[in-house]
Amino acid sequence: MVTSLNVDDQRRLVEAIRRIEGMRGRRGRTLVLSALERDLGHPLPLVHHDQEVLDVWGLVDALVDYPGAAQSLVRILEALYGNGLSVREFGDIVEELLPEPWLDRVERRVLHQLITLLERGELGFSLLSRFPLLYRRAVGPAWPLLDREIHSLHDVVALLEEIPEGGDGVPPLLVFVDDLAEYAGPRTGPHFRAWVRRQVESQGLDGPFLQNRRTSVETRSEPESSETYLIIECAPDALEPDHYLVTAWLQVGHEPGSTLRCEDEALPLSRIPELLERLLTLESSVVGRRGRDLTIEFVLPRPLLDHPFEQSKIKIAGFEHRIGIKYPVVVRSLDRMRLAETHHGWRHKWAWLRGNAVDTPVCLVTRRGEYDQEDLYSKLSEASPAVLALAYPPWGGENEEPDEHWVGLLAGTPVIAWCRDGRDPGQFAREVKDLLAADLMKLPRRTMELRRQALSDGREGPGHLGLHLTLVFDDADRIPEPYVRLRPPA
Repeated sequence: MVTSLNVDDQRRLVEAIRRIEGMRGRRGRTLVLSALERDLGHPLPLVHHDQEVLDVWGLVDALVDYPGAAQSLVRILEALYGNGLSVREFGDIVEELLPEPWLDRVERRVLHQLITLLERGELGFSLLSRFPLLYRRAVGPAWPLLDREIHSLHDVVALLEEIPEGGDGVPPLLVFVDDLAEYAGPRTGPHFRAWVRRQVESQGLDGPFLQNRRTSVETRSEPESSETYLIIECAPDALEPDHYLVTAWLQVGHEPGSTLRCEDEALPLSRIPELLERLLTLESSVVGRRGRDLTIEFVLPRPLLDHPFEQSKIKIAGFEHRIGIKYPVVVRSLDRMRLAETHHGWRHKWAWLRGNAVDTPVCLVTRRGEYDQEDLYSKLSEASPAVLALAYPPWGGENEEPDEHWVGLLAGTPVIAWCRDGRDPGQFAREVKDLLAADLMKLPRRTMELRRQALSDGREGPGHLGLHLTLVFDDADRIPEPYVRLRPPA
C-alpha cells in the first residue's frame, strides 16, 4: 500500500502489542481481531502463525495496509483492557507512525459493508474486468497499475484511501466509488451514490467534484469498443536459450490492460499452448468477458515472428482445435515496442491507415532482394503505403541481418503479411490482393476466415495460404504501458 514503515518501526509496533497482556495469547488476539474486523466492516487478510511474534507481525502488516485499522485497534484495546501503560504506549506509537486517515471511521465502515454486499450478490465477471479501468480513472496516469495480487475491492479501497487528492482537490477514492456506482446493481448502486454525496458535502468538494465528473463524462462520450484482446508476450530469457518469460494480459478496447499471468519461470515454446488453454478456459476475466469477440495477440521478439502460433491447438471438453479457426490471431513486434525512436513513424502510419482503411495501397515484395533495402525503407517511411506483403518468410532473424520484414517494422509499417513457406510470386499476388481488398481494420477477422476456409475447403489441401500466413497487425494506439515513453507534463 502507499503507507510503508521500515523494519525498525514495524518492530516497535510488534513489541508494543506483545507487551499488552491480553494480546499475548492466541485466544486474546482472536477476540480482539474479531472486534477489529467488525469495527472496520470487513475481514483482514491475515495468515496465522504458531509463533507469537510472526502472528503479531502479520497483524502489524495489516494495520499498516488498511487506513484507520491501527487507530481502531487502539480504541478496542482501551475499551477491553483500559488505558494502562502498555495500551497507552501502543497508542502513542500509532499516533507517531501512522497518520490519522481523512475518512471518517463510521463512513469507512459503511463503505466496506456496501462493498461486502456488492461482492456477495452483484459482483460478476464483467465488473471484475473493469477494476483496472476504474482505478486508472481515479488515480490518473502517474500512479502504478493496480497490482494483480489485489483480489478484493476492500484492498482497492484501502489503497485508494491513502492516495492523495489530485490537482483538482478530489480524493481518488471518491472518483472510484462514484464510477463503481454506475456498474453496481440496484441493490447497492443508490447507496454508493448517497455515500459519495455525503463525503462531497462533508469535505466541501461540491465544485471540484462536479467539474471532475463533468470532465470524466466528456472524455467517455465516445462509445467504448467491445473488442477484447488477450495479449501474450514472449520475452527471451537471458539464461536459457529457446526459453521465454511469458506475460499475459487482457485489454478491452483502449482501456488499461489487466495482467493475468507474469511467469517467473522461463518456458519453452512447447509449453505456451498449455498456458493459452488455461487462460481461454479457466481464467474468469477471459471466460466472463463482456463482449463475444476476442482477438489473440502474440507480442514476439524478432526470431519468433515467423512461428505459426495460430496453428497451436487447445482442447475444450475433449475436443482439440487450432486457435486460429476460433479467434483472430495476430502477432506484434516486441522489438519495435522497445525501440521508442520508431514509435513516431509507427503512430503516424497507423493514424493514416485508420482513416484510409479501404482501397489502401500495398507494398508487395515477391522475392528476396527485389528492392534495395534503403530504397524500401524510404518507400515505406511515407504515410502510404502502410501495408507490406511478402511472398516469403523472414530470413535475417537468426544472424540479426536486416531483411525486408525487419525494414518494414523499423519504417513503422503497422500491417505486414507474409507466407511462411514461400509462394509463387504470381499466386501470392492474387491471393493477397483478395485478402487486402476490403476494410483493413477488419483484416484480423478476415484472416481467421481464410484459416477456416483452409480446413473446410479440401481442394488446395496443405498448400492453402490460410495454413501458412503470418499477420503482423500492430495497433500503435495500444502500445502496452511499459513500452510507452513517459512525456513531461504540459
